[in-house]
Amino acid sequence: MRADYHVRTEFSDDSDYAMEKVIQDFIAMGLDEICFTDHVDYGIKKDWDEPGKMIYRKGSPGEPDEMPLANVHYPTYYETFKKMLALYHDKIELKLGLKFGMQAHTIEKYEKLFAR
Repeated sequence: MRADYHVRTEFSDDSDYAMEKVIQDFIAMGLDEICFTDHVDYGIKKDWDEPGKMIYRKGSPGEPDEMPLANVHYPTYYETFKKMLALYHDKIELKLGLKFGMQAHTIEKYEKLFAR
């Protein structure tokens, strides 16, 4: 089985690779399975529905001048994945995940949150 479980899409702030294009390219390369692992970095980036002002970074070449420094927009990410699953389920196994980053200054906060 040929698989890649470390795939970013346009839902990560470090990629502009459209989910459908990823799937089409990986099918063409003969992969059997992929898992999308777009970034969530609590303590650094905000969630889209989080109160307060959104943080922006300078856009890279080919991007708008300012890019939101935000975690995955979960509803859109999931809905897009479901559409891709419906379109490509018979050609490639698709899995949905997230890559969680934890910053040192947020570890104590989350340790308290999840402490028993």
